[in-house]
Amino acid sequence: MLRIRSLRNQYQKRLIRPLYAQTQATPYAATIDPALRDADGAYFDFSDTNLIDTFDPSVVFQHKGSWVPGTVMLNRGEVCLPSVGSGSEDERAFGLLANFVGGQLDDLGDENYIGVWRGPDSVYELLKPGFNPGEGNAKDILAAFEASKSGNPVRLHASDDGRLGVLTTPGDAVVVAHLLEAFKNRIVIDLKV
Repeated sequence: MLRIRSLRNQYQKRLIRPLYAQTQATPYAATIDPALRDADGAYFDFSDTNLIDTFDPSVVFQHKGSWVPGTVMLNRGEVCLPSVGSGSEDERAFGLLANFVGGQLDDLGDENYIGVWRGPDSVYELLKPGFNPGEGNAKDILAAFEASKSGNPVRLHASDDGRLGVLTTPGDAVVVAHLLEAFKNRIVIDLKV
């Protein structure tokens, strides 16, 4: 359930929906680093980009000031952080964020606990803006899907804003999911982590 704090957000939908997850997926209980809170306990002062070594929270995609469900997460020991385009073997994707974090749509309140969807071969529907449609280092996801109808799978990686996308130059980036279907405002993915 979303913790809506304003009537302006009463029609906000959950952006990640498990379709085939009964035995394939696990909502993993994880923790967001408490260093991301300010002195008042609120999340994300984006003017301070040195909160955690080598992590800049200001580059993570936001909707209404919140990190969105579907963001690719990394596990760094006891805490999880959004993947911001590294995707190398050193920082392997851990799963997909299940909650809105921070901003107007914050699911966490005073807690630091989040859910991370994990499980190879589990299938999810992601609603826009929970995926990267083709901004920054990502190609147009609909065009990639149309081109893939020849039989080649569309591989999705963590884009430079943390959301799943089709990278223009994936290099050695880890495949997080395969695209099963693509529509204007939603995609269906097969998770690989």
